[in-house]
Amino acid sequence: MTFKSKTFAGFGTALAILIFVGVLSFLSMVQSIEDRQWVTHTHVVLEKLDGLLSDLLDAETGQRGYIITGEESYLQPYKDGFAHVHEDLRALRELTADNPNQQRALDRLEPLIALKLAELQDRVGTRKQKGLAAATAAVREGSGKQHMDHIRAVIAEMKQEEDRLLIRRSQELDASSRRTSVMIATGDALALFFLFLGGLVINQEMGQRRRAEDEVRQLNADLERRVAERTAELAERAEELKRSNVELQQFAYVASHDLQEPLRMVASFTQLLAKRYRDKLDDDARDFISYAVDGATRMQTLIRDLLAYSRVGTQGKPFAPTRCDEVLDRVLDSLKLAIEESGAVITRGPLPTVQADALQLGQLFQNLLTNAIKFRGEKPARVQISAERNGRAWKISVRDNGIGFSAEHGERIFVIFQRLHTKAEYPGTGIGLAICKKIVERHGGRIWVESSPGEGSTFSFTISAGESRKGEEREHNGLRVAASSY
Repeated sequence: MTFKSKTFAGFGTALAILIFVGVLSFLSMVQSIEDRQWVTHTHVVLEKLDGLLSDLLDAETGQRGYIITGEESYLQPYKDGFAHVHEDLRALRELTADNPNQQRALDRLEPLIALKLAELQDRVGTRKQKGLAAATAAVREGSGKQHMDHIRAVIAEMKQEEDRLLIRRSQELDASSRRTSVMIATGDALALFFLFLGGLVINQEMGQRRRAEDEVRQLNADLERRVAERTAELAERAEELKRSNVELQQFAYVASHDLQEPLRMVASFTQLLAKRYRDKLDDDARDFISYAVDGATRMQTLIRDLLAYSRVGTQGKPFAPTRCDEVLDRVLDSLKLAIEESGAVITRGPLPTVQADALQLGQLFQNLLTNAIKFRGEKPARVQISAERNGRAWKISVRDNGIGFSAEHGERIFVIFQRLHTKAEYPGTGIGLAICKKIVERHGGRIWVESSPGEGSTFSFTISAGESRKGEEREHNGLRVAASSY
């Protein structure tokens, strides 16, 4: 079991227990709050009962003071008590709506209070209309004390009921408070227990990790030492490669100047010799001179092609967005004479903008078109240039109707100096397609050919797009869709 799974299991269990305890604690607290509210409710009912009795007494006291003195100021407590009694009854009816016993008690209490209030009103009216004597006689003859005793008895019953409820609800409040305390204490204990277990697991795992980190540090130190050694080796090889590149550049300079100059001299003086002593030489001598001139010329061509092959990777320009149609226009202009002499017809579809070295891309097109014109059959060459999107690159194809070749030679023709025909049949050094392959590979693509004898050939290569996908699609949509011919 991994440290991660142990940690998740431990903390997951602790979290589940804490959530469970928390839910129970919350429910217990809710119950405790509800019980406390009911206790408070009972106290409010008791206060209302006491207030009701007090308001009745205030009304009765005010009534008595007015009867004795006849002064209107004593009627204010009477009026206030009279109004408050009705408010107290409405409040008690609402507060005890859940208790049928108290509702029945209120049903008995309200008529008694109504009689008592009617009695008080009647005595106040008697005092106003008939005077003190009549009012005093009405008090002596009336049943006011009896009504008040009945009212006190009913209120006492209601208070007794509320006292009973208060005792029960207080006990329930104490029980729920104890349960809440037990739940919280249990939750804290479990939390501490699992935290302790988690600490033990983490401490154990940290010890293992420290040991693993020590091993990693040791391995890193060994790796750094090996990297340093390897870096030193690579630096040494890079220096050797740098020296080799310098030597190759010196060789290229020699090949382009010092080696070609003697060949030019050999060819020139041999031709001069043939011209000056033409009458004195026999046919064999003239053939020998022709062979020598031809060999020197082919050697010059070979040196130039080798030099071009070596410069593909060393003297190429940085890649930049390049319009293939503009590059192809320049190539077709340079091949205009060969196209006219051979009667070749070259058509093309829309060509994209790609990320390329414009000069090398032109050399690539020129080599492929030159081959298509050179290796034509009895009919004039027909060459079709097309492009299609292939992921984040473009696939460009050059298709001809030439002599073609067997598919088994599809890889061989891209190898330097590899030829499928003799120099007498088709001139050349066998380097052109090797240069094409090197240019395409420098641009991060690949080149291949599909061909059959007598059916022509299709050379295809891939090259990176010049813009983002959205930009390239806009560029593609903006290219000319009408094919052009040469």
